[in-house]
Formats: sequence, C-alpha cells, structure tokens
Amino acid sequence: MPPQTISAQCESVKQNTSFTGQDVFVPVVRPSHTTNVYQKNYKYMYSFPHAAFVVCQETHKNGSIKIILIS
Repeated sequence: MPPQTISAQCESVKQNTSFTGQDVFVPVVRPSHTTNVYQKNYKYMYSFPHAAFVVCQETHKNGSIKIILIS
C-alpha cells in the first residue's frame, strides 16, 4: 500500500525576538556658580603714650625751694 498524506497539524507558534538598540545622547546642562569673597578685617591697636618725669626737690632752711626737672 502506498503512503497516505493527511491534513497538516498546527502547533503553537514559536516566538523569536530580534532586538536592535541605539544609544541616543541627550545633553543636560547643569550650570553652577562660584562667588569668591575677599574680606579685609581692620583690627585697631590702641596705644596710650605716657610721659614720666622725675622731679628732684631741694629745700633750704632759709625757705627757698629749688626744683630740678629730669626727663
């Protein structure tokens, strides 16, 4: 007997996936700012000049006073 052919059987579909990727660059600007501060501080230094004198005083029995200023 010769071989026979019957109607085809349908199986579930085998899913194949092909992936193609592409890089897309998006420019992002992030601005910044720097402020440089120079500060000058004045500090006052007070001085109090003071003069000192030495006085030599002599008295005499006759009532006269002699003053000698030594600086």
